Amino acid sequence: MENIISLRNLCRDYITKGGIVHALSNINFDVSEGEFIAVVGKSGSGKSTLMNILGCLDTPTDGVYMLDGFDISTLNEKQLTYVRSKIIGFIFQSFNLVPTLSALENIELPLLYRGTGKKQRRYAAEYALERVGLSSRKNHLPSELSGGQQQRIAVARAIASEPKILLADEPTGSLDKKSGEEVLGIIESLNDEGVTVIMITHDHSIAGRAKRHIKISDGHITS
Repeated sequence: MENIISLRNLCRDYITKGGIVHALSNINFDVSEGEFIAVVGKSGSGKSTLMNILGCLDTPTDGVYMLDGFDISTLNEKQLTYVRSKIIGFIFQSFNLVPTLSALENIELPLLYRGTGKKQRRYAAEYALERVGLSSRKNHLPSELSGGQQQRIAVARAIASEPKILLADEPTGSLDKKSGEEVLGIIESLNDEGVTVIMITHDHSIAGRAKRHIKISDGHITS
């Protein structure tokens, strides 16, 4: 299989009052299409910085990041927005749903920003809702949903645009065990259909669901 992600000597430094902080140092790895990878590390290890770079929300200080044939360092903000909207779906620990919008409207929102037509947008959102088993909750506000249901809405929002890559940052961190299992089951089924999944977690039992692990410590990959 072809690599959908390639990182070469990637570094991310931050300048603070105390000096330069090396958040990531000489990161090298490839991700093949259709892989399910868990990035594992303790708090402060650099895994969230890595996720932000993979999601084109941050840029490396040095090194090369190739994403689906694009050299990310050469893209302007408009091009990065296009790449994010077309290639990547995001799932966050805190759900990041808009409280004043219904479940369906939350799922439609990224498609609206992409300029997707109303009819197509509504069809994609309703299909994504069906995928996560929440069609009956489409008109509910986030406050009217359980934490597990909110995360499933967040998953539906991530997959409505049919991304090639799903980036999940501690997707079960705010959930009880049963809800976490439901969300992981959905993620696994998407991976079975060919979606590349990269999941950040500090929980080794959750990481065990992935087919490959990347361990990070103090900004370095240790295995």
